[in-house]
Amino acid sequence: MSAPWIVHAPAGYAAERAYILDQVLGERLELAWQLRAHERSDVRITLQGEEAGAAVVLPDVLFATEPRDWLTASSLPPRPLDWRPVPEPGASSRERLPVLFGPRPAPPSLVWEEGPVVHVGLDVFGSAFFMLTRYEELAVSDRDRFGRFPAASSLACAEGFVGLPVVDAYVELLASALRRRWPRMETPRSNFGLRITHDVDRPLSFLGRGVRGAAKQLAADAIVRRDTGLMARRVRSWAGIPRGDHRLDPDNTFDFLMKVSERYGMASAFYFLATEEKSSLEGYYTLDHPWIRQLMAVAHRRGHEIGFHGGFHTYRDARRTQVEFERLRAAATESGVQQDGWGGRQHYLRWENPATWTNWEQAGLDYDSTLGFAERAGFRAGTCHGFHPFQLGERRTLRLREQPLIVMDATLFEYMKLTPDAATAQVLGLAGQCRRYGGALTLLWHNSRVQTAREQRWYSALIDTLATAP
Repeated sequence: MSAPWIVHAPAGYAAERAYILDQVLGERLELAWQLRAHERSDVRITLQGEEAGAAVVLPDVLFATEPRDWLTASSLPPRPLDWRPVPEPGASSRERLPVLFGPRPAPPSLVWEEGPVVHVGLDVFGSAFFMLTRYEELAVSDRDRFGRFPAASSLACAEGFVGLPVVDAYVELLASALRRRWPRMETPRSNFGLRITHDVDRPLSFLGRGVRGAAKQLAADAIVRRDTGLMARRVRSWAGIPRGDHRLDPDNTFDFLMKVSERYGMASAFYFLATEEKSSLEGYYTLDHPWIRQLMAVAHRRGHEIGFHGGFHTYRDARRTQVEFERLRAAATESGVQQDGWGGRQHYLRWENPATWTNWEQAGLDYDSTLGFAERAGFRAGTCHGFHPFQLGERRTLRLREQPLIVMDATLFEYMKLTPDAATAQVLGLAGQCRRYGGALTLLWHNSRVQTAREQRWYSALIDTLATAP
């Protein structure tokens, strides 16, 4: 049976068009669609049987790029971006959306009608493709000292929309245009979700660090953190190490983190490093340590997820990724962990397009949750919804899913240098965007970030607000 929604579009970039139509129309709007190539300069969406009449028409800009310019700086959105008001009855009169790709000169409105045709004044499909595939990260060569694409080099940060899930806003705009023409069209509505994740970088203060490493840890407490009380707690915990008793270790906050999640019926995800190297970059523990095995077993028994934390050198190394993931699976199995699916995040948020996604899929992982900026909280991929990535080099949709990272503790307190009150406001603001668009706020909180009673009270209050707000 033919698809009821017909998308008439220019020829060219067929794989790219099919991918983004499937993500926007198929996955997000749950519409059956069929792509038909025509000699035209725009994209026309019609309902089967009405091809000659009612339609929604959008400009075709990104996919009109000459092949020689594809994935180059010349194909990036022209700056500064145009911002246009949202023509929705429920939208604030001051609410505007950035137009990544659109007609030039820009029309005065994002949506308008001409007889039976509803026009949309931006390239929804090209703009969504640009954000979801992280297109700009292949067109821009900037990298920081850890090999990461810097937030400051992104269009989202430069143009001030990193705090807006712009792809989700574009999908809503398109849905609104379709409902204008076909009022009976139903669109799905998803509910807000909270995903709490923990990268297990330093599970215990002194595990694997030796005397010199322990001395550095204590010196950091006294000089950098200026917390002699925390230093004293670490010293007291030292006495339990020979007996395998780590209850007094300030970094051993896993029971607290699990209890906070369990209070609201949620499961945390704990992502473990699986490297055999010990260093300040790779971490100081290995999965064969009895206490680490016990931690995985306890977390699993309590209903929490065990996941993969790709080591520092894995982000563009397929073989290392495969070896480390297999090591994690083996350790988890020996600890009694049985899960239907596996996911995780790259250490240091090191991620390279498209190698990291490809490596994870080839290793057999089901989802990745690395895609967030280290320096800025917000929507690196322009969405708070999970999605299937597109491999730009091989021009194919991956089986892997990406669940974008929205907020990391280090981002708030180390990179953005926010006060606790400002950090709360930042997280709640981003959560508000996720609620509006029915997506998930993925939160990364390290076990070493809730060492003190004050930090634990703050974290508990934040999760309480996120979990109980209407």
